[in-house]
Amino acid sequence: MMKHDRILGIFISLTVFIWILVFALSPQPKYRQMTNISIPELPMPVVDRDSLETIEFEEVKNSFFKADTEDTLPSAKDRISEIDFNFYVYKIGAFGNTTKISKLVKSFNDQGFPAFTEQNQSNKNLTNLFVGPFASKRDIEANKQKLNNIAEINAGEVIAWNP
Repeated sequence: MMKHDRILGIFISLTVFIWILVFALSPQPKYRQMTNISIPELPMPVVDRDSLETIEFEEVKNSFFKADTEDTLPSAKDRISEIDFNFYVYKIGAFGNTTKISKLVKSFNDQGFPAFTEQNQSNKNLTNLFVGPFASKRDIEANKQKLNNIAEINAGEVIAWNP
């Protein structure tokens, strides 16, 4: 407790000392010397209005200058339509055995692949097992053999997936 009191005392003493220095060393307003700066005036520019030509509307209308207004930049809509915003999943299969599904999901997760299930739309007794999502079909192709080996299947199905 004594150490904290000393640190607090030193802090307060330094603060008071700094404030005294600021006020003692700062120039006081009554002792300041006022300096006026004079900026010379610049002469007004001289314009010979008679030498300027007046441009009539007809001269502007018949001018040889033609502005190129053709839009040569591709539109953002065209560029976005070319970009693939889909994710892809690899469908391992449809299974009816929940124990087998749980083992496969765990196996994929243990190997670093996210896996999830969805109920099969055509047969409510089956559950679809998917691995992914992957950013591209190329990613699935690169890992297809490993995915097939984990699930002990010969082939799966690549499906576009939007969450």
